[in-house]
Amino acid sequence: MSTASMWIEHLVNPKTITSIYSAEPPSLAQVQLSEVAIVCGGDLQCKLHFDLKDFPTDAPIKWVQRKYNTVQLSLNLIQTELIQCTIPSGSGIGDLSIIHDGTRFQITFTTQPQGVVFQATATWIHVDNISGYQKEQA
Repeated sequence: MSTASMWIEHLVNPKTITSIYSAEPPSLAQVQLSEVAIVCGGDLQCKLHFDLKDFPTDAPIKWVQRKYNTVQLSLNLIQTELIQCTIPSGSGIGDLSIIHDGTRFQITFTTQPQGVVFQATATWIHVDNISGYQKEQA
């Protein structure tokens, strides 16, 4: 398993992703970020909602039957700190980097030509949802 995909091992519920992407974890390159939500409370949380570029090779049968071509992933960053966010309007397509340094996650979202537009650290990441849908191709 490559270093880039090792973040999945440290998720609260990794099987949510590995049950869909059994052969190889999905790439976080060229994802389309559609929502960033900050949830205040006891522990600051940040929710990221995005479409993955790669569709799973072993997609669930009902996804294939319904002609789904896109996977949407919602991650909840728990005990989040150091949130920096300057997401511009537009397509929201960029590279998401999630690195686990042994104790915390370092999360960065980079677009071209803006560079880093979102950055945060979190103690845990929980997969809130993974779903398929049919996206109209441009």
